[in-house]
Amino acid sequence: MRCRHLVPALLLTLGLIGGCAGSPPLPPAQDYVSAAADSLVSLRSVRFTLGVNGVVTGLPVRGLDGEVSLEGGAVGKADLQDDFERMKVDYRLSGSEITLSGPGGERVIAASPPYTPEAMLGPEGGLRRLLTGATELRGERWERVQDTESFRIAAKVPAAVIGGIVPEIKSDVFVKLWISRDEPRRLVRVWLQVPPTKPEEFAVMLELALTRHNAVVVGAGR
Repeated sequence: MRCRHLVPALLLTLGLIGGCAGSPPLPPAQDYVSAAADSLVSLRSVRFTLGVNGVVTGLPVRGLDGEVSLEGGAVGKADLQDDFERMKVDYRLSGSEITLSGPGGERVIAASPPYTPEAMLGPEGGLRRLLTGATELRGERWERVQDTESFRIAAKVPAAVIGGIVPEIKSDVFVKLWISRDEPRRLVRVWLQVPPTKPEEFAVMLELALTRHNAVVVGAGR
């Protein structure tokens, strides 16, 4: 390469290296997780979407979409699957009962205690316990999630913690948490990987998206 070509190439390389070196460091992951956990203390309602890629033994859910409130229960749509069939229904949780409405008509079942609004929201709810129980926190990068600039954090949640939130999960799980950059810090997405329990099985992925924190009136518009 001639000298007159070498100089511009060298300057370009130095510029690229300088640009990378100048990127601001990621903030401490623990600070973001702790702040989001503090925000969850006062979370009383939220809109959520849950997707399940695979089958968790004892958990017949493939997807949930809806709104949940400590005052109003929960309402939305569910994609359910048991050993025999898969069906999509509307659901409404009120008190200790869930009303399912689908192609086969309407039926009422008892609400399982781990899956009530009280078990999900508030200072003792599962969302907050997921954050306070997470270990091995590692900040990864900034991402835009649901129009919200968010900090993606990888972590592990021990079996003793996740089992108290989702009893059907009986092993440590790896998670990724997305927490809003703007204050107050809000948990906006959770991705969770459940390892297989048998050699012939595959890992199961669960993804939970959260929006409209404390801005939901359950049943409005439905």
